[in-house]
Amino acid sequence: MIMDPEKIKDMLSRLPHEPGVYLMLGSDGAIIYIGKANSLKKRVTSYFQKKDHDPKTSILVKNISDIEYIVTDTEIEALLFESNLIKKHKPKFNVRLKDDKRYPYIAVTMNEEYPRVIYTRYINRNTDKYFGPYTDARAAKNSAAMINNLFKLKTCRRPLPLKDDERPCINYQIKKCSGACRGIITKEEYRSLIDDAVNFLEGNIDPVMNSLNSRMKEYSEKMNFEKAASVRDIIYDIQKISQTQSVDIPTVIDQDCISTGIFGGEAIVVLFEFRHGILTGRKINIFDNAEYSTPEEILRIFILDYYRDKEIPGRVVTEYGVPDYKLIAEHLSEKSGKKISLVQAGSQDDKGIMSMIRKNIDIIAADRKSTEENNPAAGLLELKDTLALNSEPDVMECFDISNFQGTDSVASMVQFRLGRADKSNYRRYKIRGYESSNDPGMIHEAVSRRLQYLVNENLELPDLIVIDGGPTQLTRAIEAAANFNLDINIISVAKRFEEIYTAPDTTPIRLPENSPALKLIQRLRDEAHRFAVTYHRNLRDKKLTSSVLDKIPDIGDKTKKLLLKHFGSVEQISEATLEELASAEGIGDKTARKIYDFFRNR
Repeated sequence: MIMDPEKIKDMLSRLPHEPGVYLMLGSDGAIIYIGKANSLKKRVTSYFQKKDHDPKTSILVKNISDIEYIVTDTEIEALLFESNLIKKHKPKFNVRLKDDKRYPYIAVTMNEEYPRVIYTRYINRNTDKYFGPYTDARAAKNSAAMINNLFKLKTCRRPLPLKDDERPCINYQIKKCSGACRGIITKEEYRSLIDDAVNFLEGNIDPVMNSLNSRMKEYSEKMNFEKAASVRDIIYDIQKISQTQSVDIPTVIDQDCISTGIFGGEAIVVLFEFRHGILTGRKINIFDNAEYSTPEEILRIFILDYYRDKEIPGRVVTEYGVPDYKLIAEHLSEKSGKKISLVQAGSQDDKGIMSMIRKNIDIIAADRKSTEENNPAAGLLELKDTLALNSEPDVMECFDISNFQGTDSVASMVQFRLGRADKSNYRRYKIRGYESSNDPGMIHEAVSRRLQYLVNENLELPDLIVIDGGPTQLTRAIEAAANFNLDINIISVAKRFEEIYTAPDTTPIRLPENSPALKLIQRLRDEAHRFAVTYHRNLRDKKLTSSVLDKIPDIGDKTKKLLLKHFGSVEQISEATLEELASAEGIGDKTARKIYDFFRNR
């Protein structure tokens, strides 16, 4: 297996529980296998957990060096996208999907004098209307037949009107055709039937359903239960018609659909490429220094840059309105030698595609954030350069204080090693020397106690100490280190503007919002804060519990734990009725009476 275990573990942890397509890459970066999944996480994980693969899959897994994925809205869309990508890239391990069979559509042959509703796998007539694709060919055929039967449409290819010596087809004779060939209905009346069929296929089925329900009721009243059941089945079939999919657009127009999302100082642009109505690819671009930009401006910059050396389709659709879109469309048209339409998504189809693009953008953003957290090398390197350190701060320790109005004051110390939390070296301190709220003094005490321990035990000193606070807290931390004659790099981070102080009397450093160094410091600081608050809350709750429940006669630690587990808090225990106390697990009537009387007689 080319992928190392750590890379596999990291990649699998970031996969979403979403439908989509996964692309497995070989050592040369070429796509060697494309697959679809209802849950990308479950499906891709199965490749690395199962031991009993078939020979082909075993060889495939050994050749994987990386995996990419694209999220879709539904598994059906993933299936369609998988097929399109396999046809485009022809991966060597997708041999069983090598045929060029396309997914079926229902077409209305609007270019014919008497249009028909037919089943087809090809889109080659601009004047026809197409509905689909359908992932189940049988369902598509049955749907087309049902519509023809429902609206009594012409199914034969014979030109109309028939000659005098020609007989009508069998469908007319068995009353499954409206008889346009015999002049039973006019061309205009037949077109009305076609309009109804198109409305039905487009989802405007209320009028059709009303008619069917009326017919079913009429048959039932006439005791014709067989026909009533037949109509009932048609109603049921209509409700079950396969849904159309947004990843395959029934039009021969090429188009690119583009959206963007801004995350801090970074913008992610995703482009879905449709060719001949088929989604053939996805492009991802990242923009830095985007914190003060708008989505509209980012799309404008992207379009002008992207199409400098790329094929320009006839239609470019954006989620947001692009400034100077008319001028840009004119420029693209002149560049490509054909008319280019640049439009904002407005139709239901366009918005459906944008929804899927947005889902991909959000997952890409989450994936990038996770990658930053799991690959902090860039942050460590930037910290070394920014703080002018002799080496990267492989071991960092951060201190934070938590108290409420000066009571139960605690300090926390968390350690990051190579940019990742090392929880085995977390420490918590009850502040002893300060009764009132004095954060700088408490920082001095916590840092002093930590350094005293490291010196006494001759243990490794941190490369960098980070203090949650401003220049005053930094001053006291530096004083603590000076008492041990230690030359340790110490900085503080003030939350309000995320300013980094390297010395109490110097101008603070303000890093860009998307800075890897700043993000690493923020994760370290936030973890120290979480650890301190959790410890403080536990101490406060324990103090509250012991100060009240310990005073109840003959109530031991086991009973106190049972009470707190059942009621949740001392306040809830004090307000409980005698019956509620007695019903708690492990309490009993006698103990319940003692607790009840204690709180009522206070």
